[in-house]
Amino acid sequence: MAEMLQGKNKVLLFRLLNESTNEAAKLVFQTEHTFSYSRALDRIITKDGTIVKVGELESEVSIEAIQSKDDPVREMLEDAVKKGEKIELWEVTVDESLKEGDKYPAVYAQGYLDSWESAANAEEQATVSSNFIVELEPQVGMATLTTEQEEAVQYVFQDTVVEEAPVNE
Repeated sequence: MAEMLQGKNKVLLFRLLNESTNEAAKLVFQTEHTFSYSRALDRIITKDGTIVKVGELESEVSIEAIQSKDDPVREMLEDAVKKGEKIELWEVTVDESLKEGDKYPAVYAQGYLDSWESAANAEEQATVSSNFIVELEPQVGMATLTTEQEEAVQYVFQDTVVEEAPVNE
């Protein structure tokens, strides 16, 4: 029987393209994102009937998060909008039942943020929203998460007893 995929198991990681020696990092307090694909279809009426001219694939990712008081990823993304820097983005599906070895299903894309909005409602948490415009076509594959990245997604189970340090021999 088919199982539902939980939205909370899909997280976004980011990195500046020119900083490929650094690990990708998660924007904290992500609340929602939408990965969308679209294609312009032009209908051409002919005497024989309608034909369709297919346009190029366009992709974008809308991003929403609650602002953290100190999140270097949020700061990096905001600066990237201001400077027009190219960003790498991964949408990783962190679901143990889909994991293959140490890798999770992922969509990878390169592109630019075309906007950055920082909203501060008096009755709610401060939020940020942005729109990532994908350059070329997103690629589907499997992504490895480091221990730190996995912990950023979800903390790991800890036992109730004090962990003993390994004995050096």
